Amino acid sequence: MDEGLASRGAQSEGDFQQAIERFTEAITLNRNDHVLFSNRSYAYAKMGRFIEALEDAKRCQELKPDWSKAYYRLGVAQLGLGQFEDAIVAFAEGLAADPKQAPMLNGLTETMLKSPFRANFQPKLERFEAFKLDKNPFIIASVVGQELQSANHLEAAVKVLEAARDIGTDSLKLEASLMQALGRAHWALGNREKALEYMERDLKINETLQDSAGQCRALDNLGVAFFTMGRHKDAIQRHSTQCNLAYAMQEPLEIINALTHLGNAFEKTGDHAQALKTYKESLKFAKEQGSNDLIFQAYVNLGNTFISSGEVEKAMTIHHHHLTYAKETKDKGEEAEAYALLGHACFIKSNFEQSIMFYQQLLSVAVQTSDMKLKARAYAGMGQANRSMGNLFHAQSCHEQQLKLCKDTGDELGQIDSLTQLGHIHKSSGKLSAAMQQYNESLELAQKVKSREAEGMAYANLGSCYVSLGNFREAVNFYQRELAISRETGNTASESSTLGHIGMAYLALENMELAIQHLLKSLELAQLVQQKGVECQALSNLGLYYTSSRGYEEAMPYLEKALRLAQELKEHSIESKVCHSLGVCHEALRNYQQAIQYYQHDFLVAKETQDREGMTKACEKLIQANNEVGDREQADVYQKKLLNIAEEIQNTSGKCSFWNQVAEDLLHSGDYDRAIEFYQNLLKEAKKEQHQSFEGLAYSGLGNAYLARGDYEHSLSYHQRDLQVRKVAGDLMGESNAYANMGAAQNSLGFHQQAVDCYERSLALAKQLNNPTLITKAYGCLGIVLRNMKSFQKALTNHKLQLQTAVQLKESLLEQANAYANLGDSYEAVGDYLQSAHNHEQHLILSRKIQNVAMEMRALSSLGRAHRGLGNLTAAKSFFEEQLKMALSQGDEYIEAECYADIGGMHMLLGDYHSALEAYTRQLQLARSLEDVFSEALAACGMGEVHARLGNTREALDYHKLDLQICSSKGLQDGEARAYGNVADSYESIGDYKLAIGSREKQLHTAEMIGDNFTMALAFTGLGKIYIKLGEHHHALTLLKQALALVGEQNASTTDQQTQAEIEVEAKIRFFLGQAHYYLDHFDYALASLQKALPLFEHMRQNVGSYDHGTKHTLELHAILFQTLVNTLVRLKKVEEALEIAELERNRAITDALVERGVGRQSLKDCGLLRQYIPQSSWIQDAINSIHCPVLYFAIALNHIFVWLIHPHSGIVQFQRLDMTDFGIPSSDASSVFSENSSTYTQPLTDTVTSLREALGVEHRRQSLKSLNSAISDDLDSGEDLEMTSLNSSYSRAESTGVNHKSPRPLNLLPVHELYDLLIRPLECALPQPKSPGNVAGQLIIVPDKDLYLVPFGLLKGEGMTEHLYQRFHVQFYPSLQSVVPRSPKHTLTPNSRSFTSLSGLPGSEQQDRFMGPLSPATSPTIPSRAYPSPSSHLIVGNPALPISAVECEWQPLTGAEKEIHLISELLGVKPLTGKAASKEKVLQKMADSLSIHFATNISWSSSNIVLAPSKDVPGSHGDDERGVGEGSSSGRRGEADGAINSMPEPGEYLLSVGEILSMKLPAKLVVLSGCHRREVTRLTSKSLMCMVQALLASGVESVLVPLWPATFQASRLMMNAFYSSLVIGSKTSRALSYAMQVVHDNGKYSHPSNWAGYFLIGRDVVLMDRGKDLAKSIRCILQSPLDYLIAALKTLQAMIVSALKHLTQLQNGAVEPKYTARQNIESKIGTVHGWEELLSCIGFHFISQLKKDVPATIVFPEHDDSGLLRKCQKHLEALLGLPPPCLKALASLSKSPSIARCLLATLRGARARIESPDNTLSVIQVDIEREAWDTTGCLELFRRLQFEAVPSTLSAQWITLSAQVGKVDTKVLHFASTSIVAVFGPEELMEPAPRKAQQMKTSGTL
Repeated sequence: MDEGLASRGAQSEGDFQQAIERFTEAITLNRNDHVLFSNRSYAYAKMGRFIEALEDAKRCQELKPDWSKAYYRLGVAQLGLGQFEDAIVAFAEGLAADPKQAPMLNGLTETMLKSPFRANFQPKLERFEAFKLDKNPFIIASVVGQELQSANHLEAAVKVLEAARDIGTDSLKLEASLMQALGRAHWALGNREKALEYMERDLKINETLQDSAGQCRALDNLGVAFFTMGRHKDAIQRHSTQCNLAYAMQEPLEIINALTHLGNAFEKTGDHAQALKTYKESLKFAKEQGSNDLIFQAYVNLGNTFISSGEVEKAMTIHHHHLTYAKETKDKGEEAEAYALLGHACFIKSNFEQSIMFYQQLLSVAVQTSDMKLKARAYAGMGQANRSMGNLFHAQSCHEQQLKLCKDTGDELGQIDSLTQLGHIHKSSGKLSAAMQQYNESLELAQKVKSREAEGMAYANLGSCYVSLGNFREAVNFYQRELAISRETGNTASESSTLGHIGMAYLALENMELAIQHLLKSLELAQLVQQKGVECQALSNLGLYYTSSRGYEEAMPYLEKALRLAQELKEHSIESKVCHSLGVCHEALRNYQQAIQYYQHDFLVAKETQDREGMTKACEKLIQANNEVGDREQADVYQKKLLNIAEEIQNTSGKCSFWNQVAEDLLHSGDYDRAIEFYQNLLKEAKKEQHQSFEGLAYSGLGNAYLARGDYEHSLSYHQRDLQVRKVAGDLMGESNAYANMGAAQNSLGFHQQAVDCYERSLALAKQLNNPTLITKAYGCLGIVLRNMKSFQKALTNHKLQLQTAVQLKESLLEQANAYANLGDSYEAVGDYLQSAHNHEQHLILSRKIQNVAMEMRALSSLGRAHRGLGNLTAAKSFFEEQLKMALSQGDEYIEAECYADIGGMHMLLGDYHSALEAYTRQLQLARSLEDVFSEALAACGMGEVHARLGNTREALDYHKLDLQICSSKGLQDGEARAYGNVADSYESIGDYKLAIGSREKQLHTAEMIGDNFTMALAFTGLGKIYIKLGEHHHALTLLKQALALVGEQNASTTDQQTQAEIEVEAKIRFFLGQAHYYLDHFDYALASLQKALPLFEHMRQNVGSYDHGTKHTLELHAILFQTLVNTLVRLKKVEEALEIAELERNRAITDALVERGVGRQSLKDCGLLRQYIPQSSWIQDAINSIHCPVLYFAIALNHIFVWLIHPHSGIVQFQRLDMTDFGIPSSDASSVFSENSSTYTQPLTDTVTSLREALGVEHRRQSLKSLNSAISDDLDSGEDLEMTSLNSSYSRAESTGVNHKSPRPLNLLPVHELYDLLIRPLECALPQPKSPGNVAGQLIIVPDKDLYLVPFGLLKGEGMTEHLYQRFHVQFYPSLQSVVPRSPKHTLTPNSRSFTSLSGLPGSEQQDRFMGPLSPATSPTIPSRAYPSPSSHLIVGNPALPISAVECEWQPLTGAEKEIHLISELLGVKPLTGKAASKEKVLQKMADSLSIHFATNISWSSSNIVLAPSKDVPGSHGDDERGVGEGSSSGRRGEADGAINSMPEPGEYLLSVGEILSMKLPAKLVVLSGCHRREVTRLTSKSLMCMVQALLASGVESVLVPLWPATFQASRLMMNAFYSSLVIGSKTSRALSYAMQVVHDNGKYSHPSNWAGYFLIGRDVVLMDRGKDLAKSIRCILQSPLDYLIAALKTLQAMIVSALKHLTQLQNGAVEPKYTARQNIESKIGTVHGWEELLSCIGFHFISQLKKDVPATIVFPEHDDSGLLRKCQKHLEALLGLPPPCLKALASLSKSPSIARCLLATLRGARARIESPDNTLSVIQVDIEREAWDTTGCLELFRRLQFEAVPSTLSAQWITLSAQVGKVDTKVLHFASTSIVAVFGPEELMEPAPRKAQQMKTSGTL
């Protein structure tokens, strides 16, 4: 501070150097003192050191921005440096900070007087001095700002004017003037919104002042601004108001100005009538004023408006008036303007000669007046007219003269125009490089003069050149730059046009999404600005877009509207193009006459405008269309016209372009011969003029035409010549293309290595050019050739590189689509169908985006093959069908035939043989019409196979003979060998083994002739199979060994080096070898062969989709292979290994069944049902260690039943091999082993089970097909509906309407006894026995097999026995032994996240296993342990509303089921879903969060679907949202909703399939399928039952209750009521089912076994209702009692529980009497304590109210403790009673704060662990507890009683440290305390989550 004072002293004395030094020293001490910098700046300025002064002034301003003196110092320094503009701004901004600073104002005026602005400013200052206004800071600042604005120093002007605004004034007039100046300044700077804001303020101030003149000025400014921004409607509004004010003021000049601007705005909106009206009015006022300038301006405006409206003649009349008036007034300038306008009008009329004449007159005037600018204008007009006439030489000469004149006059905008026109001329001549040079020069000039409009036009022209070059990506870049300028300048019309250009470029790139996006935006903007010309072009572009994408019907409305506008505007070029496009549309839609009319119109318009290109295209189309309608004469007429057009073209480039264009069009249209003719013409012309570019094009075109025609040698020759030309010309891009074309020809000739060499050279050149498009194509072609060479990995590498490069071409979706297609094909070639499907899905998406129909069909076919390979057969079929639809719409019969072949094969694989037959029949018809012999033979072969599968062996034989005949007659020897094999199979099927052997030998002979070892192996295998059937096993062995030698013994152990077909043949050979050895009793050899065959079959099954239907035929031997293996192992006494194989077989069977129902193999893998085949696993030991009760494991194989009895921890205790023939069951002969469609061999118990079902009355007795048809006919003839309401033959239709049914007939127990003797009695002695009669021996697990799933095991009993099996055991069924082992799920699926038929369900990143066989026992998650979100409710579904389509199929409304579901809903406390509310959508939503699910619905067992209501509200549905619960409701009768059939839903909308169930993640413990459903025409099979059950179990469900047959509504309701009543009290499912069966059995009305015996409980034995939470709640309620009563109640309850446990022990020991006590006795001991009844209910006690006076209310003791709560409650009560009484009161208080439970439990457990730790040597322990818990009432008391005290904590304030002496703490009491916490708050997993901070709790010594 002292230094500062000293420096100021020196400064005052004039010693500025000393002052500077002192100030510097002071600043060193304080660099933030703004005053010091200000003073030093002053001192520097005084010494003339203005640079330093400026620096200090800036620093001062930084430190104190609001200090006016800082601006003054800044201004002084800048003035001293001569920076006048900056100084002016500084002084003005200083005045704004402090207007009273006179030095600041003086500095401003002084600076202006010293600046270049003095000349204009000084006179104004002197006038201000005269009026004493020179000291007014607002006025001075305003005037200074306007002076800067006038001098175009806009940025400084804005700052000064805004400073004046901040200074402010009381004069509104002056403020208005300032607002006007600010508006103009901001507008000039491009700040449009800011400018509009000031203009609006100017208008409002003038409105306040009621200053009409000021308002007119402001409105004019606003109108012009809006007009410039393209906001023409706003401009019209402002100018209309301006006009009205001008009329009111009677100011003619203002009126003329307003009318002129108003007309301009109307003209821009396309309202030509209003524009003309205003211009005529302005002309009238101009004439009245006698102002020549205004008159001429009005003439110009009128003429231009007539031009815009298409009235050219009227425009010329106006221009002639203009000319006449100019001559009258001798105004040469206006005379010249009139000539120019007349020339332009003639140009618009296409009267180019007249146009040139007027421009020559303009040139004459220019010469007379020596006006060089007019000369340039004249040359410009003549140049454009000559160019339009095709006189390019004269046009170029004119524009060169124009350019020279513009350079001489310094007219840079004129130079831009001339350069642009010269570029157009060069482009028309095909000299694109010269054109681009001119456009680039025009761009540089535009940027130099800062003409954004000209710059945008240059970008557009360059973009157009790149379009002509085919480089659309670069074109888009230039168009984007033009678009940015259009938006910047607010030129909406230009923006619309540019968007159209970009859209068309994207269309060329086949990026359909971006194309349509830009084109629609273009039309939107065109309509917004209401410019018909722009709108016309936008409509034309959209029409062309839809035409290109084959959306002809969508294109036509746009094109027709564009045509009307083009004709109205007389836009002939657009009119011609639109007519051409309309012709294309009509031709594509086969409306040939309309197409011809439009092409003729196109030709006439093009001819009128002398558009040779348009005439050429029209001629080509007219030739084609007339040929289509058979009018050869007219076609020849236009052919001659086409040739005449070529003759008229004089210059070489034009003629070559013509020939090339015509040839290309013909090549693309498929007319290869005529294309070759025109390419020859092009070649001749190019050679004549030595035009290398066109010569190369000719050779390339000829090569492509010959390649398309199939003449590959000529193609290669021409491409080689093209390469030579390109090399000479140094055209690297052409050279690259030539190599690529040569590669295509070499590949077609089969010279694959040469093709690779060509493509590699093409790739190298493409990389040298850095051309991504060429690089992408080269990689793609290389990959294809390498794939043809079987170099699959190299092909994959190249296709990956192709995709990688294509992705960089973001706009070119076509290249990306091709890359995905090639990559998918390569993955298919290596058998990776998952990756193939993933890539072809992207292929399909992109094909649809670019709307490429051919590519889309290819993608669909590829996806079908990929899904077939994955085993997703339904999905594969849907893709082939979609491809077929497209082929039909395109009329492509070749692809149509291929589609039918693929669809037939898919129907074959799916078992829909009738549909397959239809598909192959259609293929055969098409093949014959197309004379496609190869396809005809394949169709005959397919039809033969279909008939064979249908059992129509004679028809099959006929078609295979037809196949043989076709192949033999056409010399197709490989087909002949195939046909002989199929003929042999047919003879074998009908038992004619002699002829079969003869055909096989012919097959063998044919195969030997062509050297086909593979087919020879097939023939030997077929012969071996026949000899096995004949019993000649030794001969068979000899033949089969020969077959094995042919396929390669060395590959027996691996499939890596084998083809899929070789694997199939080897599998069959080894299978038959095993069979032959087996029948010869060579069991060791049989085992060896069969074990080698097994992995081969597994591999085949994994890839079954990639084979034809014959392979699936082979795979049906797989089940026989398993069964033979089981028998062989048993014969070799390898019982445990036999069990393993039996387990593998059942898992294979269920996965196959699911695949048959359309479930994809990938879906099966995802949900855990499909795993890699791992033999010799340790699953048996795992299962033995897991079970807790006996297991009866059944396997059926080759007429034998094998039974393993497994005991816990003991393993297999007994094994039985039961020969079914010993029990009277017929055996299968040897030949049935190889009858692949024989179900009797694999399901030998079918007849036995059917007999039992008939005895029970749940299945109609069998009858012949003829008698069944007769019975149905009789029923129909009698007029009765054939309604089937139940499988029980005792029930009639009356039952469904509430009428009592007849009593069932007496039960025939013979089948029951027989099945018991067969299945149970052989092992009965080893089964547990009950302790006493009438008691249950415990639980029994049964693992059934095949038809044993249909046996009601619970019903079985031996002859003379009094108890059924369900009365002796709680029977539980498991689908397999390994499902007993608890496993964590190996899959993580989001609920409802995928559909089994959707490709989106396939994880793209997961590699499919090579061998994905049956579920490995060691890894089986068939019933996975639950790891799902906790379910929140129960789902009850009943009687969904059925659509008519469902009713007409086979299902009926289940009105009687509603009582059942309402009864269950009341038990579970939930609302059921019925009627329309039971929709598939709602059910799926609720399934994902349900603890249990109950379906009382129709079930389609044949297709494994649950029938629900459709998701949409469909008219005609049977059922309503609300209905009564009575059974007699008549809602939903057939035929009730006639007329609604058109809106019927698809089956997928109301059928819940197993595939959809598998795709879910269900947390349910139990799913019940009620027995109240209706029967189907197709009976329930074991396969269909297990498909449904296994899908539910695999999705996460723990247990499934399923009926074996339907029951009556009443019986089902009784059964379900008893079942759920037992569940809700805590029973396990097996106990609940036994109880329910007993209840119905004991009911006299429904005691018949058909009402209770048909229920299977499959899966884990679960407890549905876990009442742990309720138990804790009841204990909390009890704790709220007074202490004395509380302890007494706890002791009483403890005594009851101990007594109950003793009773359970007695029951296990054989006691049968129930135990109960009087309620009054308990109440007298417990007193007023609340909650004890709830506690006892939770643990299984029952309360019976007083029924009679002499029968008191009683409490019945529980008879089981399935839930474990009884023993758990005993521990809880023991713990509570073990605590000191004060602790109980503390717990009562703490029970009200559940959020601290986890914290308390952790603290207590931590303390106990620390004390009991063997490493603990401390006498004092410490634990930490969260403060929130500590502060809870009761916590302090609890821990104090446990001997803990709080001590100072070393942790944060959120924690409390507790300390206790180890010797004083009773660990037993600590244990009681932690147990009591669980008792009060429930299990730890159900406790409320701890607060976030408590979760981070650290305890000393805690675990």
